[in-house]
Amino acid sequence: MFKVTESRIAQFICLLAFATLIRCPAWGEWNFGIDDQFYALVGERLTKGDLLYVDIWDRKGPLLYLIFAALALISPTMLTYQLAATGSAALGAYGVNRIARLIATPGSAMLAGLSYLALLSRFEGDNLEAGVFFNTLVIGAAWLLVSRFDLLRRGQIDFGLIAGFMCAGMAIAIKQTVALEGALFGITALLLLARSGQSIPGTAWRGALLALAGALPMLVTGLSYWANGHFAELWNAMVTSNFARGYADPGIRVQRIFTMAGMLGIPMAFAGIGIHALLRQSTPRSVTWLVTLWAVVALALIFSFPNIYVHYAQSALAPLAILCAGYFAHRRPVWPGIAAVIGLSLALSGTLHIRDRWRARPAAAALVSYVTATTPHKRLLVWGAPNYLYAKIGADPVSPLAFSPHLYEGREWTGLDERKEVRRILAHRPETVVMQTPLPSSPLNEATVAMVNSYVATCRKHKRFTIYDHNGEQVHTVFSGCGAEHMLHLHSAWLR
Repeated sequence: MFKVTESRIAQFICLLAFATLIRCPAWGEWNFGIDDQFYALVGERLTKGDLLYVDIWDRKGPLLYLIFAALALISPTMLTYQLAATGSAALGAYGVNRIARLIATPGSAMLAGLSYLALLSRFEGDNLEAGVFFNTLVIGAAWLLVSRFDLLRRGQIDFGLIAGFMCAGMAIAIKQTVALEGALFGITALLLLARSGQSIPGTAWRGALLALAGALPMLVTGLSYWANGHFAELWNAMVTSNFARGYADPGIRVQRIFTMAGMLGIPMAFAGIGIHALLRQSTPRSVTWLVTLWAVVALALIFSFPNIYVHYAQSALAPLAILCAGYFAHRRPVWPGIAAVIGLSLALSGTLHIRDRWRARPAAAALVSYVTATTPHKRLLVWGAPNYLYAKIGADPVSPLAFSPHLYEGREWTGLDERKEVRRILAHRPETVVMQTPLPSSPLNEATVAMVNSYVATCRKHKRFTIYDHNGEQVHTVFSGCGAEHMLHLHSAWLR
């Protein structure tokens, strides 16, 4: 009788089928997540000649947007991006399965892969979040490292190990904080080489080659921006802006820490049981310890950010899922872990809020239709979440800060003058302003919010729409008939 656990191809097909099943309810929705749709917008802007960090700005790494630009060249539709993300999630789950197989039974390793997919959906990775892509690369790097522990113990490296560190480098080129996970992998490789009896020069050049492989993607990016005279903009986006952002109020930060700890409590508990079980078995302890350290580093990163959001936990999900394999393999009964880690995660994921998913597409279509009709000259300002509206109606964002939270969040820091950018946007006299009510931020940038509020107060019409994202209902007011000639005096006053 054929068993799935005996065929790697069958394992991947099963994981891909599961990923498709739990993610497909959101396929075709362009408004599912605020970050997701911005990645798609930036990718499409790059295909039209915009230069990342100069013509359109964000602080995430360049590879993320190159992925979306490449997909846009194939077909600039949300379904294309979602199919690619589903494939990436399934590949990540397969990598989790392969690593877990080194320390647990085939069946428990498959459950670890399914757990990863379910946890990814629970922590807002059920559509196009960056973690869906960089996690897969990190998992690939981890797999190529742990599968070559014996090679490193002999003081050798091979192309597969170099490729693993290139995967880590590409992950860093999507999300900079992955550098700490990459550093953990690098230190592990160096320690194994050093303990192999290899000479110091031999260890040094091998370690340097692995480090170069990891640094190569960002090194190439830096050199290209240096050559075109925009290295300062790259440095600001990648480094300065991340350290200059304001921290949330202490009370809010503490509340979010406890909320995140509560959300992660279940997978952490079963991972902890799994570690205990694995260390009592005759499994490769070196793999268990590396995955445990990987989880610790990823968890520490979550709580080091200036603000704490649900999707920040995505980097910790792969090692936690791998460690859960120890529970699935060596603790009975298994069903509490399956129900808590997989079942509860799916119950709380946005894609499986079927009522919202059923209403989301027609609601978003109605908004697009109305905005298209009221914006004949394509002068649009999105002042809220649905920034992909620019692409949907064919409008060009006036400012590099097309992601409106960069303009209205009070603790945001981009290196650009937000008030100057809003003055410039309003001087362009947008015909239509799509404003989320209320704006999802606290505190707000009172100066920029006041400018936009004054502008929309003179618009001739307004209409409210309810659309649906992964969090449920979101209310937006569309102000139209704005930017008439009689408003020039008001804008001149602002510009002075």
